[in-house]
Amino acid sequence: MHNQSDGQLVEQLLTGDMSAFGRLYERYKAPLYAYCYRLIGDEQSAQDAAQETFLKIRAGISTLEKREAFRAWMYRIAHNEVMQLLRQTRRNGQALSEDDVWNHETPLELYQQIETRELVQKYLAELKTEYREVLVLREFDQLSYAEIAEVTSATESSVKSRIFKARKALLKKLTPYFGK
Repeated sequence: MHNQSDGQLVEQLLTGDMSAFGRLYERYKAPLYAYCYRLIGDEQSAQDAAQETFLKIRAGISTLEKREAFRAWMYRIAHNEVMQLLRQTRRNGQALSEDDVWNHETPLELYQQIETRELVQKYLAELKTEYREVLVLREFDQLSYAEIAEVTSATESSVKSRIFKARKALLKKLTPYFGK
């Protein structure tokens, strides 16, 4: 029962099985939050965007035409939530806070790993949104090029081009720290 596909869980949800929604939520709450956080850079705003995404999934699940495309559909909803939040933030002239996800004390042996993550996150955050998003979807969320194209309403060739440019830009920034 626990190894059900997204499509099977969607079908169960459509027949009124609310536990299927719970299983989808448990499956995707962490990756969806991480996606939102990587794009927004603010813990609370990312939580809000992820929560709103799940509310919209529940309300609109009957509009999903291809059950097997649930993951891309879910990320598309999250994409829209993040973009709306970023637009509101810009309109209001507010900057999102730079809360550090690693503000707890860490053991000495994890220091270098945490420093590396922070450095990558810092440069990732400096990429333009359209480049950061495709890279996050590909590298962190493991979406296919086709899924990313669907999420971002771009062509696959555009997605591939953006990912290439984003990787190249990150490599340029990180080379002084790690070498080639």
